[in-house]
Amino acid sequence: MNKKYIFLDIDGTLVDFDGKMPESSFEALKRAHQNGHELVICTGRQLSQVYPWLLDGAAFDGLILSGGAMVIRKGETIFHDCFSKEQLKYVLGYFESKKIPYYLQTAATLVSKKWCTESSSRIFKLNGFDLKALDDLFGVTLIDENLIERTDVEKIVYYGAEKDVSEMQKEVGSDYHIVGYSFGNMGKTNGELSLDGINKATGIFEYLNYCDADISDSIAFGDADNDIEMLEAAGISVAMGNATDELKALADFVTAPITEDGLYKAFKKFNLI
Repeated sequence: MNKKYIFLDIDGTLVDFDGKMPESSFEALKRAHQNGHELVICTGRQLSQVYPWLLDGAAFDGLILSGGAMVIRKGETIFHDCFSKEQLKYVLGYFESKKIPYYLQTAATLVSKKWCTESSSRIFKLNGFDLKALDDLFGVTLIDENLIERTDVEKIVYYGAEKDVSEMQKEVGSDYHIVGYSFGNMGKTNGELSLDGINKATGIFEYLNYCDADISDSIAFGDADNDIEMLEAAGISVAMGNATDELKALADFVTAPITEDGLYKAFKKFNLI
């Protein structure tokens, strides 16, 4: 078959929510790469949050990070979009006025204020998460009380808003785009905020344009709300069996859950391996 560009979300797709990848997924990735297909991580995580063992253990050719804000192919950054100081000032002013804890994603680290980390810790505990385990999954947060001066912010995550994602979107305005928080089952009062026009599909188009490849040769795999644009854009869209109902409804194919060899089974179905 023709070379395919395979775009893969991390949490809930490549690894479970304990950060573990099934052996069958490792095998599928290895064999697909040996067959000449290009493998690209497409995640809401920033660069520093991508597991080193994932990059070392599987033959990925590229990375789409922070929900499309940063695109890397074979070690070269080909696209990078960050908040301007004016955009950041507006959004942080909104979160501060509403007392909604938030974290800034940069390529190097998560950044936040002390009051945000204290508030979000209480929210995570109420949702049954172990804080030490979260540090292992996402890295330790840098505390910076002068966030307004940063020029390296790719995306913002927030927790414990009193309004759902749709209401938050109305309040922040059309210059920004909000989706529900993609890790675990934390409801619609936690979200991910990007600049308008920046999403995983943006990253896919940048990547394919750089490769002089067509969207028809792309296959995307995901499980959560921040994968919607990615699956809508791809030539073939695959939702994991553990995906949200909305994602399953728009996918071309729904495979088994991640814990039931879903990735391997989908790779077999589409003759990638």
